[in-house]
Amino acid sequence: MAHEPIYDFSGRLERARKKMAENGFDALYVNAGPNMVYFSGWSAYVGGWPIWLSALIVPVEGEPTFILSKMHYDILKCSDSWLKGGDVRTYMDGDDVTGQLREVLKEKGLLGGRLGVENNMWHAENELLTRLDPTIRADCAGVIFDSLRQVKDAGEIEAIRKANDIATVAHQRAAEVIREGVPEYEAGVEILKAMLEAGSDTLETMSLHGNFRTFLPRKFQKGDVVDVDLAARWDGYATDYARNVFVGQPSKALERAQQVTREASSRIFEVVKPGIEAQEVHRFAVNYMKKHGYDQVWKIGHGVGLGEGHEAPLIQEGETLILEPGMVFTIDPGCFITGQVRDTPIHIEDCVVVTETGCKVLSGYTRELVVV
Repeated sequence: MAHEPIYDFSGRLERARKKMAENGFDALYVNAGPNMVYFSGWSAYVGGWPIWLSALIVPVEGEPTFILSKMHYDILKCSDSWLKGGDVRTYMDGDDVTGQLREVLKEKGLLGGRLGVENNMWHAENELLTRLDPTIRADCAGVIFDSLRQVKDAGEIEAIRKANDIATVAHQRAAEVIREGVPEYEAGVEILKAMLEAGSDTLETMSLHGNFRTFLPRKFQKGDVVDVDLAARWDGYATDYARNVFVGQPSKALERAQQVTREASSRIFEVVKPGIEAQEVHRFAVNYMKKHGYDQVWKIGHGVGLGEGHEAPLIQEGETLILEPGMVFTIDPGCFITGQVRDTPIHIEDCVVVTETGCKVLSGYTRELVVV
């Protein structure tokens, strides 16, 4: 889906250069994936060397350079990337790219320098860099990538808000199509259809009853607790947004767990504000659930954005990161209740954005008990 560009890419580069200088890096070596999208508005297919070498080299001084296969360059030219008319070096699949990569690094004065690489960079690509120049230091620069992406600008916040609006429509549809006797895959298809019709970029969801991606033919049964956990995207930016749907009136134990979880959400929203450590939010959630007899066994929240699933900031024990306005993350209190048909969590997951005075909830679907 094409969207009008709303992001300050040149500003991102300037902030990256500042952080590189502060952390002693000469350049960032960016692979295909979310970070490439963040800097360029486009990404090659994910997969490192030797499948493909797809890199965006961002030096402290000078302009970025793409190194791409010819196929990926043709795809780049068809994109809306603001860098598609810039410095792009290409190779043919099967070529030895060592010499070309060395040439680019030499031109930029990076031989013998310190490159900031992603935490999940393919090992074979790291070996390639070492082979072309043993004096190059390729060090993890996750601290830079995370610090840049975890504070969203106005365009990013708007994109995530729209993703949440899409997921809200899908949650409404879930409450209509989940019924006793309906196959799980049939409900899943209807939920995905609702997401696409509402504007989602992708056929993507986290889970439906914990098993959506397997498209089970199993039919919903009375007593099921369905976990509808959605990851709609708008312009590449995702939400992570969950509710439970109860097939038939739940037991008193389940109803109480859902009520406590709902109350926990509201209380946690009040805690989130700039200037506090991330772990303070997690600790509050853990203590609140424990006080009411439940164990919060997962981190209370995580960042959302261009990544697949969890990204910075992580709202968990030991995370001393200070919350800032513009950070967007989930609030996900809940617990597991033994004796269910399946080990489905009772949880309510929402996206919030930290504001100057507190936080704003971006996901608007009801947190009340949903019984079908």
